[in-house]
Amino acid sequence: MFRKLFYFLPTQLFLISIKRNHFVLLFWIILFGIVGENLFVKYGIPYLFLAPEYLNEVSVWSYFIMGFSIGGFVMAFNVTGYIINSNKFPFIATLKYPFLKYCINNSLLPLLFIIYFCFKIAYFLHTKELYSNSEITIFIIGLLGGYISFVFFSLTYFFSTNKNIFKILGIKEDNEPNNVSSFLLKEKGWFRFFKKSKKWHVEYYLHNPFKTKNARDISHYDTEMLKSVFKQNKINASIFEITVFLTLIGLGFLSENPIFIIPAGASVVLFFTTILILFSAMHTWLQGWTGFTFIVLFIIVNLLSKYQTFSYTNMAYGLNYTTQKAEYSIKTINDLKNNNKNFNTDYYNELKILENWKSKNNQAAKPKLIYINTSGGGSRASLWTFFTLQQLDSLFNNKVFKQSHLITGSSGGMIGAAYYRELYLLNQHNNLKPDITNRIYINNMAKDLLNPIAFYMATNDFFIRTKKYNYNGNNYTKDRGYAFEKQLLINTENILDKKLLDYKSPEVNAQIPIMIFSPTIINDGRRLLISAQHISYLNNNNPNNNTFSQPIAENIEFSRLFKNQDAANLKFTSALRMSATFPYIMPNVSLPSEPQIDVLDAGMRDNYGALSTFKHIHTFKNWINDNTSGVIVITIRDKSKDKLIENNPLKSIIESANSPIGSLYGNLFQIQDYNLDDMLQYLSADLSHPIDVIDFELESNNNQISLSWHLTKKEKTNVLNSIHSKNNQKSIVRLAKLLEE
Repeated sequence: MFRKLFYFLPTQLFLISIKRNHFVLLFWIILFGIVGENLFVKYGIPYLFLAPEYLNEVSVWSYFIMGFSIGGFVMAFNVTGYIINSNKFPFIATLKYPFLKYCINNSLLPLLFIIYFCFKIAYFLHTKELYSNSEITIFIIGLLGGYISFVFFSLTYFFSTNKNIFKILGIKEDNEPNNVSSFLLKEKGWFRFFKKSKKWHVEYYLHNPFKTKNARDISHYDTEMLKSVFKQNKINASIFEITVFLTLIGLGFLSENPIFIIPAGASVVLFFTTILILFSAMHTWLQGWTGFTFIVLFIIVNLLSKYQTFSYTNMAYGLNYTTQKAEYSIKTINDLKNNNKNFNTDYYNELKILENWKSKNNQAAKPKLIYINTSGGGSRASLWTFFTLQQLDSLFNNKVFKQSHLITGSSGGMIGAAYYRELYLLNQHNNLKPDITNRIYINNMAKDLLNPIAFYMATNDFFIRTKKYNYNGNNYTKDRGYAFEKQLLINTENILDKKLLDYKSPEVNAQIPIMIFSPTIINDGRRLLISAQHISYLNNNNPNNNTFSQPIAENIEFSRLFKNQDAANLKFTSALRMSATFPYIMPNVSLPSEPQIDVLDAGMRDNYGALSTFKHIHTFKNWINDNTSGVIVITIRDKSKDKLIENNPLKSIIESANSPIGSLYGNLFQIQDYNLDDMLQYLSADLSHPIDVIDFELESNNNQISLSWHLTKKEKTNVLNSIHSKNNQKSIVRLAKLLEE
C-alpha cells in the first residue's frame, strides 16, 4: 500500500515541488499563512481574503472575483509545474489530454487550499461578521463558481490546442504499443538513455478525479517524439500565459471604472499569478538559466533605477516639477531657520489669527484654547478621529471645534480630522448646511481605500506606467498614490478636492482650526511642515538668552522651500497622502528639489503631532497666558497609551536575531510617548495656566483592529463602540468640566 501511495503521480508531483520548485511553493506558503490568519494579521491582510469587498460591499460577486483570481493562480501554478517538471514524467505525453491529466494529478495543493479557504471563510463570517448560514453558503458557492469558471475557461483552451503523441502521429490512442509504427519502437540503447534522464518513477496516476490507472510503459517510444509533445504543449502554455498577462496589464488601463477595481485580496493573488507567469514563460525559453537570468535582470533593473530616465517617482499633485528645482542644503535650511523677517511676519500673522479665534470665542470668562492631536493608524484612525470629533461636538454643541485652534498629527487621523473640518466649514455657509452628525459621514469615512491601491500595485506599479494625470496644467504619472487620492475623494463626495491655498482665508478668519502636516524627510529625518499658513516660527529653535549652543534645524517649512515650485497650489489630498505614506503600501513622495527630497509617514517622527503643538504653545505662551484660562490638548489615539507588558518566553534563533531591531520598531510609538511626556513637563513651566491633556483611546475589547486602509464590518463596529469605554467616558466628563470653567 505504501509503495502504491509513494509512486502515485500526485505524490510524486508534490515531492518534486518540494525538491525543485521552492520559488513556487513560497507563494502557497504565503497564501496558506494569510488565509489561516498567521501572516500580516496586524495589517488586516487576511480579512481582505476572508471578507473581500467589491464596489464597497461584501457580496457573492466579490467572492466570485476572489475565486476567479485563485483559479488564475492555480492554472499558473499548473502551467509552471508542467513546464518545469513534465520532462521528469515522460509517460504523460502518451496520455489523452496530457496537460489535463497533469492538472488533475497536480491538484493536491490547490484542493487542500480551496477546502481550507472555504472552512476559514465560513468560520470567519460566522464568528466575526455574524452572517447567517444561508449567506455564507451563497458566498462560498460564489467563490467556487469563480474558481471553476477560470479553470474551465483555461482547460477549454488547452483541449483545443494541446496534442499527445497519438494526435501528432494521427493514430488511435487505443492502439497497443506493438501496433505503433516501427519507427516508434526503441532499441535497448534508447532505454538506457531514458534511464540517464533521471525521470521520476510512477506506477499509478489519476485518470480522472475518481479513477486511477497504471502508468503506461514508454520504453518503446522514441525520445525525441515524446519531447516534441511536451514542446508543443509548452508553447501553447506560453501563449496562454502571455495572453493572461496582457489581460492583467489591460485591466490596469480600465482602472478609472470602479467596476474593474477588484477586491484587494484578489489583487494580491493577481500579483502572485503575474510573477508565476513571468517565471514560467522565461523557463520555457531559458530552462536551467532562469534563476540566473532573474538575478541578472534584478541587478540591471536595480542599477538603472538610480537614473532618472529609468526611475518612476511619485509626485505631489499641484507642484511644478518642470521649473528649476529648490535647493535643499544645509545653507538653505539655516537661511530659512534664521530669517528674522519671515519669523516676525509669520509670528504677527499667527497673533492675528489667535485674536480672531478670541473674538469668535468671546465669553464672560477667558476661554480654553484647544489643540487636537490625532494619531496615525490607517482607516481605523480615520474613522476613530472623525467619530470622536463628531461625538464631542454633538455633546458640547460644537463648542470643542469652535475653541480648537490647531490640529496636528499623522496618517489616518489627519484624514479623519480633515474630513470633519471641511464639513464644519461647509456647515457655516447658509447655502450649504450638511448635518455633520449624520451617520452618512461616518459610513463615508469607513469606506474602503485599499482595493484601488492593491489593484494599481498589481496591474500598474510593478510594470510600465504609461497613464498620465493632468492637474493644474501639470502632468503626473498615475500610480497607487493617485488611486488613493481618487478613492478618498470618491468616498468623501469630493468635498476635499481643494488646494492648500483654499484653506488660507478660512484659517486666518478662525472659521476652522489650522492644520499642520508633518511628513518625515527620508534623506535626513527632519520634519517637513505643510500648512496653508506660513509657519516659520515653528522652524526657529535659536538659543535663549542664557543658553549657548548651536542647535540644528529640525523642521523645514514646505511653503517657503518650494515657493517657486507652486507650493500654495499643492492639492490638499496630496498633503494628506504625504502625511499618510505608510511604507511599501503607499509610494514615497518625491519633491522637486536638488538633491531630491523623499518623504514618508509623519508617524515615523511624531505619531501624535505633539511636537508641533508643544512648539506652538511655547512660541505663543505670552498670548496664551494673557488671553486664555489654559490649554486643553485633546489626543485621539488609535491604541491605548499604556502598552501591556508582554511575556518574554524563550526565543528561537531567528527571533533572537531579530529582537533588537524588531523591539526598537515595535516600541517606536511608545518611545515617542516617553519623550513627549517629558517635554510636556518642561513646557508647563512656560504657562501660568494649566495644560490639560485628555486622551481618547481606541479600545477594541481584545479584538485587534487591523492597521490597514480597509476595515471589516466587525472592526467598524468595534471602533464606534469604543467611545463607550470606561476610560473614554471619564475623558468626556473631564472635558465637560474644563469647558465649563
